[in-house]
Amino acid sequence: MTTSQLEKELIKYTKGLPKEALKEILEFAQFVRQKRIKKSADSISGELSSLSDSQTAHLEEEFNDYKKLYPSE
Repeated sequence: MTTSQLEKELIKYTKGLPKEALKEILEFAQFVRQKRIKKSADSISGELSSLSDSQTAHLEEEFNDYKKLYPSE
């Protein structure tokens, strides 16, 4: 099943459910999303911590003028 099909199925099966059931489904979806974000952040942290000193220095050098080059509004 494609992502689009799964999303349609989810909508189909949640239509008509009571408000409390919908809240429960929403909370579960938020939990799953947070869990995936945390895994991603942990993975990035792990990769960064395994860099050598020269790799770390190079990466930091790449971002030296980041705020000047890409100012936020």
